[in-house]
Order: sequence, then structure tokens, then C-alpha cells
Amino acid sequence: MLALTAALAAGVVGCAEAADPATAPTAAPTASASTPAPTPTPAPTAAVPDIPRVDAAAGGTPVAVVAPVQVQVPDLGIDVAVDPEGTTDDGSLALDEDPGRASWYRYGPSPWSPKGSAVIAAHVDSFEYGLGDFASLASASAGQQVLVTGSDGSTAAFTVTTVQTLEKTGIDWNAVFERDGERKLTLITCGGEFDYDTGHYLSNVIVTAVPSS
Repeated sequence: MLALTAALAAGVVGCAEAADPATAPTAAPTASASTPAPTPTPAPTAAVPDIPRVDAAAGGTPVAVVAPVQVQVPDLGIDVAVDPEGTTDDGSLALDEDPGRASWYRYGPSPWSPKGSAVIAAHVDSFEYGLGDFASLASASAGQQVLVTGSDGSTAAFTVTTVQTLEKTGIDWNAVFERDGERKLTLITCGGEFDYDTGHYLSNVIVTAVPSS
């Protein structure tokens, strides 16, 4: 039976519109990947982000030229469409209610950027749609291939290096949404124990992959 969660990152519920480039967030967004419940449960005062926050300190213009439109992990049966998104009013990464659609943080690096972390996140499950493909990320292992298709038809191949399930209170989201450093792909969803009192998963599953040689 699916665990039922109220909202992503304390407020990412439903399909939020991407932020306008002219008003790009200046603080790291939170990537929220929990399950939206039929009636959202208000987040506690010190709400824990369900899906990472990204450091969008790059002026207000989307960094990437090529946007990812599809991500696949063949070994896990993951094959989802990807939408470019900004943040919601509370600074959380906007996610679609449908866990079969993922969100790429459009103000950070893309999978084709020469450096930094391209972040793609999705809900783990949903009342309306059931279990999403990203639920399989918890079973990912080092060495598995991740394929990302771009809006121009190009394909970027990555190889999984780490798979972590971390409590949200202990995650350094600025590092997850890193703009500098080596080029990598980061896939995120919710996982771990479900807190029925707050309506949130307590952890995030974070899969990191580097360009395949």
C-alpha cells in the first residue's frame, strides 16, 4: 500500500508553472518528491524540503541551452518525460502531481553543461497516479546507465556512481544543486520512512551519475 504524503517541499503540490526567467529564484530551491495527498496537509513551522533546494545565483537567465525532455534508467525500467521548471512561492522545486513526469531545475546546469550538477526530480508516488518510475531509484546501483534525451534530439549518457537515502534535515542542498565542479547528473525522489503526522517522507533518495566514458 502506498504511503500517502501531502506536499513536496512543504508546498510543491500539483503542476506548478515554471518561474519566469526575469524572476529566477536567488536561493537554492528545495527539490520535493513526496506524494501529494487529496487534501494537502499544512507543513509544520520549520518545514523540511521534500525535494532539494538549488542555488540559483546566476543572474536570472536560464543557464542551459539544451533542455532535457526524457530520462531513462534501462536497468530499472525508468522512462519518464522531463519538464523544465523553476520554483514555487515557497522556494521549492516545482513538480508535477503525476510521478510519471519529472522536473529539471531550469536555472541550474543542464545535462549538457560543461560543469555543475543537473538536477532532475519527481514524486515517488501519488494517490491519483500510483507509484512513479522514480520509486525504483532506491534500487539503483553503481555502474548502471542513465540516458537523457535533449530538446534537440541529442542523448547524454551517464553512469551511476552513488545512491544515497538521506534524512532531509541533514542534506546540503547547495552541494546537491552545485553550479561548479565536475559535470554530473543528480536524480532525486522521496523515500525512507513516511511520517503520517506531517504527511511527508523523512528522507530523499539521491542518485548521482557522471558522464559515461
